[in-house]
Amino acid sequence: MSQKYADIIIDISHEAVDRTFQYIIPEELKGVIEVGMQVSVPFGNGKRDRRGYVINITDKPSYDIDKLKSISGVPDKSLAMEGKLIKLAAWMKEKYGSTMYNALKTVMPVKEKVRQTTAKVVDEEYVIEKPPVTELSDNQQTLIEEFERDYCQGQRLTYLLHGVTGSGKTEVYIECIKKVIAQGKQAIVLVPEIALTYQNVARFKQHFGERVAVINSKQSKGEKYREFMKASNLEVDVVIGPRSALFAPCRNLGLIVIDEEHDNAYKSEQAPCYHARETAIERGRLEGASVILGSATPTIESYSFAKLGTYKLWQLTQRPGDAKLSTVSIVDMREELRLGNRSIISKELYDLITDRLEKKEQIMLFLNRRGYNSFVSCRECGEVVKCPRCDVSLSLHNNGFMMCHYCGYIERAPKECPKCKSKYIGGFGTGTEKVEEEINKLFPQAKTLRMDKDTTARKGAYSKILTDFLNHKADILIGTQMIVKGHDFANVTLVGIILADMSLFENDYRSGEQTFDLLTQAAGRAGRGDREGHVLIQTYQPEHYAIKAASKHDYEGFYNMEMDYRRLLRFPPVYNMMVVLMESENQKKLEASSKGIYGELSTFSKGMKTTRAIGPSDATISKINNVYRRLIYIKSGDEKELKLVMDKIQEYNIEGINITMDVNPVRMY
Repeated sequence: MSQKYADIIIDISHEAVDRTFQYIIPEELKGVIEVGMQVSVPFGNGKRDRRGYVINITDKPSYDIDKLKSISGVPDKSLAMEGKLIKLAAWMKEKYGSTMYNALKTVMPVKEKVRQTTAKVVDEEYVIEKPPVTELSDNQQTLIEEFERDYCQGQRLTYLLHGVTGSGKTEVYIECIKKVIAQGKQAIVLVPEIALTYQNVARFKQHFGERVAVINSKQSKGEKYREFMKASNLEVDVVIGPRSALFAPCRNLGLIVIDEEHDNAYKSEQAPCYHARETAIERGRLEGASVILGSATPTIESYSFAKLGTYKLWQLTQRPGDAKLSTVSIVDMREELRLGNRSIISKELYDLITDRLEKKEQIMLFLNRRGYNSFVSCRECGEVVKCPRCDVSLSLHNNGFMMCHYCGYIERAPKECPKCKSKYIGGFGTGTEKVEEEINKLFPQAKTLRMDKDTTARKGAYSKILTDFLNHKADILIGTQMIVKGHDFANVTLVGIILADMSLFENDYRSGEQTFDLLTQAAGRAGRGDREGHVLIQTYQPEHYAIKAASKHDYEGFYNMEMDYRRLLRFPPVYNMMVVLMESENQKKLEASSKGIYGELSTFSKGMKTTRAIGPSDATISKINNVYRRLIYIKSGDEKELKLVMDKIQEYNIEGINITMDVNPVRMY
């Protein structure tokens, strides 16, 4: 057997993960040492033994063999918690084509000092109150008993909980978590949005008291590390947070829950471009934990795995107490125009809002765009004002400034066209600010709140807006995607979807799925109390299958249509698709290199049965913050073939060009 060498990190703090030392694996430990394992090694001039972790095993020494020391021993052949995270990082490196350094930075807790303060942080108050968890339905109870039976029999499965909006998925999560806590285990609960963290924390604290750790993107690195250490020290039973909470160092992990599993926020856009769903399942496998994925609109991938039996399918088809799903109606905005209505509010929506205001009921208006106008354009020559650093138009806000939502560039709105000097220049399209302005004009008696990235930038803003709306300090909540994800407001009886088409024709094969998800999730916000809800969809494409299926609450019908489309064009989950993103400040070098790489990959994949390279081409947004972007797409029906292509791409090291691989992206670049 050839000589083997281990790359070892001595200190697993965040700042030190790139400091590796190589050691010889002695003959008696060959076949024993594995990635993630804790080992004893002689370290420093005194050769004093220290503990380290194996992050890579190779048969190629990086240094002169005579200068390498040997591993002293293995204190414990089982993987410690830190070792399991390192092993997970190694899996992510292979799965997503990353470096081990980037994978380790992603999974290891950030070690930083926490600034001491006596001030009370608004975000930690979680003032959104929830009513007591209601009596479980027979359907919910059956699923919980099934989970307990599987768990006690040693089966660690992945469950897909497909439940209609308001069907009580959270109650199932909570009861399943109680079962694993009774076994001395811990649970991680992932939510896609920080806004959902507040509402879920309130509900979970009703059941688990202070033994809940909370992670959110508004926390400093030190605050996150403090919450992570609570899990490591067994001070908490449940960790709640967005994607990064998946790597909480729970020492006795028994269950991972991914709520709203369809959400794109679970896919990282930084290397490694991991998906929290796949990574959670792998962590569950490594640590003997079960995984529950929950959604009213499961991803096409997850539902197909459930159909194949890879996941166990659970279904909740009714709301508690036989509460009805909302009535959904569609307004064809083309007809509104023909009737002379040029407002963004249709006649039917106007009448429904008037009715709900008279009844003292609440309304949510959803629009998938923040800002005041979509873009600023000249009516004389057609010039669109773009960001000087990115290949995108600037969005106009009602403070008279235009902003790039990619790099943050801001400039004052022009009074004349920068190209032809015409005075006929202004904003086109619709944003949340413009909707708010229109509503205030039409309904001056109504109190409105707006919830988008602009109004929630300040710490504590999420909680305040949601609490104010819950306490009926406003009649109408206007917002982007963040208002339609999982919130439960009993007094909301009307949801208006201003423009359902905004996500329908994006340059993305998932646009139909994303539109169906948004419409269904938005529809689920109405009628969650004891009064029936109504949802009105305003659209220019009422005949589209995604819109028709959403209006009927017909997930199965949409899934079948979407899968036919994916099979026809060989998109995921039928085929794997990988984006190779190449970025550089040097446009000419980028174009030449992308053509060269494409040519080599085309030749490399010629002998493969199912794998093909497509491209190269400019990204949809070809420049961001003065960095140019080019793409090559790889389609493959064979994971082994795709892995060979990934290994080939990792060999490229071109100065001045950054290459990132994204397997099965949730959005097109």
